[in-house]
Amino acid sequence: MGGQTGALITDYAQYAHLTALDSVMDKNPNLRVTVGRDYLIKPDVVVGLVGTPTASTQPWMHAAVSCKWTIRSDRIQNIRHEFGQMVRHRRGRQPHLITVTAEPLPTRLASIARGTGEVDAMYHVAFDELAAAVSASKNTGQQEAWGEVVDQGRLRDYNTLSAALRYW
Repeated sequence: MGGQTGALITDYAQYAHLTALDSVMDKNPNLRVTVGRDYLIKPDVVVGLVGTPTASTQPWMHAAVSCKWTIRSDRIQNIRHEFGQMVRHRRGRQPHLITVTAEPLPTRLASIARGTGEVDAMYHVAFDELAAAVSASKNTGQQEAWGEVVDQGRLRDYNTLSAALRYW
């Protein structure tokens, strides 16, 4: 397994076919305007499986990680859109589509968790500390949102990410 930053999804077997599509788009301005190029996604971090047999020379994409220190409403849509495109355009197994964050508000975390499956899970870098803060607060809205995302397994401790990637 190898991790990489700055890679396009077309560097991986499930999305290699998009390179040919991009070539056609280069030659046809009408298609560029009609179809767009939002399929050329560059996740913050990509984990590939090296040495696995694929139909191309590219490795399998094992995981795509979107890293967001905080989550604003515009970032939520960005994450959903990019991962939604990856779900729709892949050929082969789906990579683990995850977000790593330090967002302090459970209601904002829930806004991603309540999606329609574009994001498999979120990993929080201060999970235990946030759990303690939410528990100590008197804010029932934040407490309910925390319970929802944790109980559904949508929000996980960042310390479990490496194990999740090993066994996913």
